[in-house]
Order: sequence, then C-alpha cells, then structure tokens
Amino acid sequence: MDDVHKLEIPTPFGVGRVNCYVFAANGLTVLDPGPATESAYDKLAAGLDAHGFAVADVDRVLITHPHMDHFGIANRVVEESGARTVAHRDATRHLADPIEHFDREQAFFRPFLESMGVPEQIAGTAVTLPEAYTDYQEPLAVDRELTDGDVVDVGVDLTAVHTPGHAPGSVCFVPSTESVAFTGDHVLQHISPNPLLTVAPGTDDERTRSLPAYLDSLDKIRAVEAAVGHGGHGETIPDLNGRAEEILDHHHRRKERIADMIDETGPMTAYDVMQEMFPDLPATEVFPGMSEVIGHLDLLEDEDRVAISEEDGVTQYALR
Repeated sequence: MDDVHKLEIPTPFGVGRVNCYVFAANGLTVLDPGPATESAYDKLAAGLDAHGFAVADVDRVLITHPHMDHFGIANRVVEESGARTVAHRDATRHLADPIEHFDREQAFFRPFLESMGVPEQIAGTAVTLPEAYTDYQEPLAVDRELTDGDVVDVGVDLTAVHTPGHAPGSVCFVPSTESVAFTGDHVLQHISPNPLLTVAPGTDDERTRSLPAYLDSLDKIRAVEAAVGHGGHGETIPDLNGRAEEILDHHHRRKERIADMIDETGPMTAYDVMQEMFPDLPATEVFPGMSEVIGHLDLLEDEDRVAISEEDGVTQYALR
C-alpha cells in the first residue's frame, strides 16, 4: 500500500519486536506504537523521522488489542502530539487502567486456578505479574470506541473486524483498497497466538472462553478473504487464509490429543492435563499453559464430549 510504512519497535519481551504501521495520508496515523520504554520511543521517533515526520505530527493512534507491547507507549505519543486514540470498546476499560485490570484478573483467577487443580502456592505464583512489567505501559484514554464493522479513515477506509480470542477487544483492520489485513496478534506467520484467559469484558467475576472465541474469530477473518496479512510481530503473512487454516488445524489436533489422554487415563483435572501436555513447566508459565488446556477442554465441552464434575471443590473432566 502507498503511504504505509512498517516500523519494528523493540520490546523487553521474548516475542521480540512489535510491528508499528504508519499511515501517512489524511493526517498521520500510527497503529500499535509499542511498549513504554525509552528504546521503543527512540525507535518510533527515528522511524517517523526517516519518513519526514515527528512524534508531534501524529494525529491518530490505533490499537489492535490491549497488550502492553502494542499500546504501552501510546499515552506518551498522545501527550506529545494531541493525537486521538481509537480502539474497540471491549478494550477501553483495560486500556484506561491496566493495573486495575490486572488486579481484577488476579482476584478472579487465583481461586479459579485452584478449582482447576492447581496447587495453592503455584496458583499464587501463576497470577503474579513481575513488578517491572508495570513500567512498560501507561493508562490510555480512548477517544473513539469501535464496534465490529466500523470504519476509520486513515487516507484509506479501514474496516474494523472484531476478532476476540487472543484478547478481548482485539481488532483486525481491513483496508477497502487492497486484499490485505492488519491482524495485530490475531494471526502471525511463525507463532500460534495463545488465547489467554482473562476476565470477560464488563464483568469482574466471569472468565472468557478464549480459545473457542479465537477459533470463531479465525473463521471470521478467513471470511474477509484478504490475501495477505500484516501481523503485529515478525514477517508479512503471504497467505492469510492458509495460515489461519494451519492454526485451526493445530488446535483441533491438540484438542483430540487431550480427548485421547482423558479417555486413556480416566477423569482428570485441567492441571493434570497440563502436566501431561507440558511437563516441567515453570510456575511462571502455568497461566498460559492452563489457558491453553482449559481452552481445549472448553472446545470438548462445547461438543458435548466431556462430563464435568466436582470433587472437593476441584473440577474433573471425563470423556463421555
């Protein structure tokens, strides 16, 4: 696309650099400017300068989803430029107060993980965010709340396609002029995004069914029939539908592996399944591991293939 530039912004996370996209028509728009670090700011400023712009010139900031590697520095951009911010309405509460969001998650998921069989001490560690992580994000007020199908004019019309799963409020932006999609972390070329559990939007005491939602959203982005994807990390996705199909197949195969495991072993907790699937997983990785396993158990529940019971306050899954 003309007047669109990709900047690779460094992050302090294992996923590596985040892709920030710059639209240089109808004012200056940045999509996912990166985390709140000095190195990210310096790279963003240098990247804009290379194309004849400055941070102060930004008119609009688009956020694909409320994860700190994508939005963390956005408030600094807004303070310097006066830019307006745009995100899906299901992301606005998280963006407005990310620490409060984490506190709500911690309060809900510690007892929830214990009810899924996770030992108390491990559950406590699993829901504890490293203190340094709070330095990588600033609260962000959203000026325009999007819903599915809304259009943002960045010199070309971008249609917002709501794709929850990896995160509530996840949005892919699809331009009207070319067969491409800006996918955030919904689809990536070399990573299968983990649909993490979180509190459901608008609630404090309900969890998302993240993996079923994610698979539905993969079908939704396939229906857009965009040929190429521009993801939030890594390389361009040359065959967006083919990559979405690969991810769908990966999760359905893993679901069947878990079904076979329960069939052979008998009733299991989600934590039992996770230990079989991911042996020697450190406590700091238990939350994403449990998110993955519970997601596949949700799929089996939706297919009416598991019987769910409770014993001493702990949920058990058996194959029907």
